[in-house]
Amino acid sequence: MAIDREKILTIAQRFILKGQSDRAIKEYQKLIEASPNDKRLHLKLGDLYLKNGDHEKAIKQYLQVADLFAQEDLNSQAISIYKKVLAIDPKMMDAHRQIARLYLKEGLIANARTHYQSILNMRPGDPEASRALEDLMDQSSTPREQNPLPLSPVPSRLSASISSPSSAESERQGRHTAPAELPTLTPDKEAETHYHLGIGYKQMELLDYAISEFEAAASDPTLRVDCFVMLGECFMQKGDYDRSIRFYEEALKDRGVSNGKRARVHVSLGEAYEAQGLLREALQAFEVGLSLDSSLQGVKERIEHLQGQVKAV
Repeated sequence: MAIDREKILTIAQRFILKGQSDRAIKEYQKLIEASPNDKRLHLKLGDLYLKNGDHEKAIKQYLQVADLFAQEDLNSQAISIYKKVLAIDPKMMDAHRQIARLYLKEGLIANARTHYQSILNMRPGDPEASRALEDLMDQSSTPREQNPLPLSPVPSRLSASISSPSSAESERQGRHTAPAELPTLTPDKEAETHYHLGIGYKQMELLDYAISEFEAAASDPTLRVDCFVMLGECFMQKGDYDRSIRFYEEALKDRGVSNGKRARVHVSLGEAYEAQGLLREALQAFEVGLSLDSSLQGVKERIEHLQGQVKAV
């Protein structure tokens, strides 16, 4: 029997907004029964369980997501979800084991060794971990280890200024309070991996997960502007226009941004201002964008429309 997915999602969201997580969980269970391999549904259900303090059920959902990623050879995504499990239960050996195996598939010997060693620390003499460490003992580091995947979740200093989601459904309605100032970031060797994970999560509309990855990736100065733009887009999609504006403005402070990219960011900034009801600021942003790149589609028409609105105010 076919189900009305959008209707059920809407019902679930209403329950979440009312603080009725248990009823929202039942709606997500209906969706998962109809689409058992939908990673987004499992992640959101896991987030709801986690919010309710039911760690065991949350972990079960996250493990299913990680397994689905691994089956598709999306190893970086799988590792990031297994690490979410370890953040809840650092002693879950199955998660350490799967991470180690995935690191081996990626040729990241040192990272795999670390997780196998964690297993032995918890279970001395574990057959798989013992054999793996013996096999890896004589292997030299490969060139790929010069840029390994993260050994543990990297806490971004941006996280301190962005509230953690109460549930993944807050992607639709969640609000964040803008910080007094953006913090200084420390370099993160795994920034590129975090950035691509962020892109993947953003494409899946898992905005809170994407935000966490872009925060971590922003530690790399070469990715900082792109991360701020992506964060601006994520918060725009969440309806948090204040935060969206803040990140677009930060991106524009970098003098190394090309005129083409700067023009596009000004247009995005204008859209955020307009959504916030700041019409004069939006008009100015669109005008700057068009002055930097006259080929931008639709911007001239938006300027003319806003000019009429501003005059009418």
